[in-house]
Amino acid sequence: MNLKTSNALFFTSPQRSTKPNGRHHELIRESSAFVQQQTGTRKRALYIDQIRALMVALVIAIHVPAAFTVGWFGVRIPVEESVSAFTKGFFSWYGYAINSFIMYMMFLLSGYFVPRSVHKKGIICYLKERLIRLGIPFTAGLLLINNASTVLGKLSPSSPLAQLAWNDLPLNKIWVLWFLIVLFAFDLIYCSWVALRGNQFAIDKSKPTPGVHAWLVSAGILGIIEVVMAAQTDLWSTLLRSNFNGLGAQGMHIFTYAFMFFLGCKASFHQWFERLDAHLVVKWFRLSVLLLLSFLSLYMTLSFNTNLADQHSKIYLLGKFLQPFIAMGILSYLILWFQRNEDRFGEWLAIAGVNSYGAYIIHSIVLVIVLMAVGFIGLNPWLMIITATSLTTIFSFAISGQLRRIPTISKII
Repeated sequence: MNLKTSNALFFTSPQRSTKPNGRHHELIRESSAFVQQQTGTRKRALYIDQIRALMVALVIAIHVPAAFTVGWFGVRIPVEESVSAFTKGFFSWYGYAINSFIMYMMFLLSGYFVPRSVHKKGIICYLKERLIRLGIPFTAGLLLINNASTVLGKLSPSSPLAQLAWNDLPLNKIWVLWFLIVLFAFDLIYCSWVALRGNQFAIDKSKPTPGVHAWLVSAGILGIIEVVMAAQTDLWSTLLRSNFNGLGAQGMHIFTYAFMFFLGCKASFHQWFERLDAHLVVKWFRLSVLLLLSFLSLYMTLSFNTNLADQHSKIYLLGKFLQPFIAMGILSYLILWFQRNEDRFGEWLAIAGVNSYGAYIIHSIVLVIVLMAVGFIGLNPWLMIITATSLTTIFSFAISGQLRRIPTISKII
């Protein structure tokens, strides 16, 4: 099957080799050759698409529990009386854990293929393509998908929108489409930089991958910025009430997202993804897991001890500071692991990755429909979340795959 993605995904990488390193021997092997220019043939790099599929699936997974708290497009399932302290603590941590890396990864992967594409197509042609690939889904998502989701949500039982008149509904809000706005802004910044310095692209593998000092300094600086941005509560509250509500939820991470996007651009010039220091990656990943488990215990403690509620803001800011530290370990390990194991899942997960862009755009309304179907039949909250997550993921990717069978749509998503 011929696979296509939203960015050019054919690129060169080193031939397979091995570097023994004790019990992590299998993680330190060089990744397989994705393009074999000697024979004039190309072997598809599946792992990027596989990671994209996983990230969008996790985006869906993190949105499902919203229906039990603030609501999802007006769909709110009242389960307060049946939810235990353990469940509250776990899903508070669950949201933090997934948020600590999913969008960082999406911007990192997006940036990795931008330089190659810009220098191949030229700035004007590239931006025209991006306007089509981002602008059309954004417009359709804003006016059709998001508004239809809100109207359907109003009709659900116990909807907080039920008492509003139809002309008072919160329509034309961007919700998850904030990603497309920010991504295009980063594209414009990169293209402006290229226009100033000249249009050239050359891979230089002589530059070593960043070491532990660079990782620590970057994570520390980003952590401080995250705390400062998170403290601007009035700004984010105002945005949440506006049509740019998605930016109100994610805007505090904008500088870290920019760092990841342009780090991806920089990595493209030196093939850093293919030359990761596996020993450093594994060690940092262990740190990330340790931090996440520590936060699990903190969230559980807060949930079981309501008298500690005043400590929540301190835990919140601590979490923001440590988020870049957690992200770096998980991102690098996922890239490393999928490189070494891309054949384990083969093309089926990569095909899901190709369909992931469409799945991301349409999952909002799919989730509304699924929640209305299974959310009010008396299932245990855990069963509802598992069922809604599974069904929304399957349907979103399947519908996107069917839409991509239409040639015109496949050129857009």
